[in-house]
Amino acid sequence: MLRQLWRRLARTITGIGNPLRRHVDRVERAIMTGLVVAFLVAAPLLSIGAVQATGAAAAQQRRSEVGWHRVTAVLAQSAAAGQIAQDGTAEASWVTAHWTAPDGARRTGLVAVSLRARRGQRTTIWVTPSGQLMHPPLTRAQVFQWEVMGGVTAPIGLAVLLTVAGGVVRVLANRRRMAGWTRDWAVTGPRWSSLR
Repeated sequence: MLRQLWRRLARTITGIGNPLRRHVDRVERAIMTGLVVAFLVAAPLLSIGAVQATGAAAAQQRRSEVGWHRVTAVLAQSAAAGQIAQDGTAEASWVTAHWTAPDGARRTGLVAVSLRARRGQRTTIWVTPSGQLMHPPLTRAQVFQWEVMGGVTAPIGLAVLLTVAGGVVRVLANRRRMAGWTRDWAVTGPRWSSLR
């Protein structure tokens, strides 16, 4: 009983033993099987490659951040006087602030602060050795998030690409089938019709 069930399942998947199966059906099935095998082989490799590439980019970014310094900036205006905008995941106000660069030069620029910040308040910022304002350095958690996103989105992108390719193969095979059926019907149809 179980053996018969497996044979029926194998016949359904492979199409072997189907008297109505045409050459285009065999070609389509072979291409679809190839696309599935390509996904099963390439998805893990692509995921590993994406994680490694993302990790390498993050490591390079972290190396460039080694020379950055944390300094204290004094706000020249309150948050209400600044420009409110989306900063990452929270709303922030961009206000003018003053700070002293590691090389001793006095700098001025716009920094993102909370909406409750007041004039004269101190805030911590990150700057280059010349005092240019930078975003905070990458954390290990951010690097891990990037690697996870790369490892997940790469196989998803491959799946979408192969699904589109499979859809194109299916459309082309259906056109070929319809053309064959139309030719066969042109020969067979008149023999069935009573209108001659």
